[in-house]
Amino acid sequence: MTKAGSPRPSRVPRGRPANGVVPAPPASSRLLPIQRESLEEQAYTRLRAAIIERRILPGQRIPVDQLAREFGISRTPILNALKRLAQERVVDCLSRRGIYVRRFTKREMARLFEVREALEGMAVRLAAARITPADVRSLRVFFRGLEGVPTAGRVRRYIEQDRQFHWRLVESAGNEHLTAALDSINMMFFAYQDGLVRLPAETIPEHQAILDALARRDPEASEAAMRTHIHRSLLRLEQEATAEEARDRQTRVSNKGRSRSAHR
Repeated sequence: MTKAGSPRPSRVPRGRPANGVVPAPPASSRLLPIQRESLEEQAYTRLRAAIIERRILPGQRIPVDQLAREFGISRTPILNALKRLAQERVVDCLSRRGIYVRRFTKREMARLFEVREALEGMAVRLAAARITPADVRSLRVFFRGLEGVPTAGRVRRYIEQDRQFHWRLVESAGNEHLTAALDSINMMFFAYQDGLVRLPAETIPEHQAILDALARRDPEASEAAMRTHIHRSLLRLEQEATAEEARDRQTRVSNKGRSRSAHR
């Protein structure tokens, strides 16, 4: 019994230690969910890189079972990763046919370039206040040796250097929200099946003009140079899209005419 006036001992809830500290669950039970999430994240990262680097081409079916064997994991993390890529509009899930890397039309690409023009223009405007002379010097050498005849090897290298060049400028803006927005847009852009929109002989001088404006730390000129660079590609895509759509209409008309003649 407790004597009158003496403090009543605190009551400890059942299953809780007297010091009030709850022991952590065993390490194995804490790691299992993280491990599952990690497998999905790793599968997503690998698939994303394979599409960007064109190791899986636009229009190509993604071999889920083969990838599961190569990655040494089950199909589930790969399918979950592909669902994420489908939400990003990079792959198409076709009922009873499989999962394919999406093929973008030139008209769709032109719409993407409209967004790139606005966002990358903003990126270099912000970068002008942050970029260092050393950064500009390192970017100037990106396209060295790629100005000549566009051989297959030079084109492949140019595409990779162009991707790195634009992404370095976006990162130089120092705005994580802008970076996240452009990451999604660029994922679709770099999956574009036709590779180059314009030849390096046209675009390399435009890259240097962007760097000249950044070296002067001129935000207005930097944005104008980037917008000009991307807008010229946008116009080229729109011209090619219009011609492509006209050819498709003509093909459909011709096929319809041949079909009617065959049934006479």
